[in-house]
Amino acid sequence: MTSPERQNNFDLIRLLAAAQVVLAHAIGHTPLVHQLPPWGKQVFEALLMLPGVPVFFVISGFLITRSFERDPADLKGYFWRRSLRIFPALWVCLLMTLAALAAFGFLTRDYVLSKGFAAWLAGQVSFFQFYNPEQFRDFGIGVANGALWTITVELQFYAFVPLFHWLTRSRGAVSSALFTVLFAVSFGAYCVMDHQVNGPGGYSGAPLVYKLMFVSLLPHLWMFLLGVLIHRHFAALRGMLEGRFFIWFGAYVLVMAGLHWLVELRSIVYYLGYLPSRALLALATIAAAYSMRQLSGKLLRGMDLSYGTYLYHSVVINIFVELGWLGSLGSVLPVFGVSIFAALLSWNLIEKPALGLKMARPGKLRGVTREA
Repeated sequence: MTSPERQNNFDLIRLLAAAQVVLAHAIGHTPLVHQLPPWGKQVFEALLMLPGVPVFFVISGFLITRSFERDPADLKGYFWRRSLRIFPALWVCLLMTLAALAAFGFLTRDYVLSKGFAAWLAGQVSFFQFYNPEQFRDFGIGVANGALWTITVELQFYAFVPLFHWLTRSRGAVSSALFTVLFAVSFGAYCVMDHQVNGPGGYSGAPLVYKLMFVSLLPHLWMFLLGVLIHRHFAALRGMLEGRFFIWFGAYVLVMAGLHWLVELRSIVYYLGYLPSRALLALATIAAAYSMRQLSGKLLRGMDLSYGTYLYHSVVINIFVELGWLGSLGSVLPVFGVSIFAALLSWNLIEKPALGLKMARPGKLRGVTREA
């Protein structure tokens, strides 16, 4: 039985964050976005103000840093655990993606034997999941599995944590200054990247250099560092967070509503207000984990379905598009259903058995938990 001290809602929060991403992609990346009535557009805009990916990054900063700092000397164990968390399920998802591509005629013999396919395949099984060849531009929404760019970023976070721990282990003025500089540079880079990649012209019209930088650690590190900061000061912040999710979430909603209604999108004033809004989101995320702490266990029974849902939903959307099944807003519900079913299979057949191998390596692992 899980002790009260170890009970939290991280599995549930990650699943809700994944659900937001599913909705955003199933509607925003397909013609369904043009079918929204006026009130539906407002609801969809509100949904986009509750972003799943930044929530993932904050939780990663909090949990992964905590996991590593329990035993920083065990570097091999740290990377072994992180690899088990990411790669087995990712590789199985790749096999399913290849099956879908083949079924719809996108894996011709000539292409499979080409260097381009070999490069794409090498990227998918390693660290460059964001790469999508021209061969797949007509498959579904145009990307074989577009959500996987965050895996590239997440893997960079994994490599960053030991280095950052070593640089800031003294926790003195120098480490505080380094933290501040990294945070400021990353936030500044995010503002530039966001304007270039998501601003006028959209992603397709953005220069290649900005697209490549957007899938690097640099513009996303500040959200990860917010999680690190909360972790390192959790003893002092716990009383302000535990059981107070609705207070922090309400504050976040108010600030975002003000930015939405009163400030021009992607203006200087907007970005100045963006930082405190994301800080409030980070605090609300961790507060949610420690409010009604038995909720996740009661609803999910120890299953972590977030990763599988995130991995498979884009493939499911592409299949639905290819079959002509994504013609109405009602078809979003089956997309959810199939994605959750795939996540259930992934958790029970791939992820959970893989995580059970955490101890199956030379050396002794100490202080290992599944929550990270």
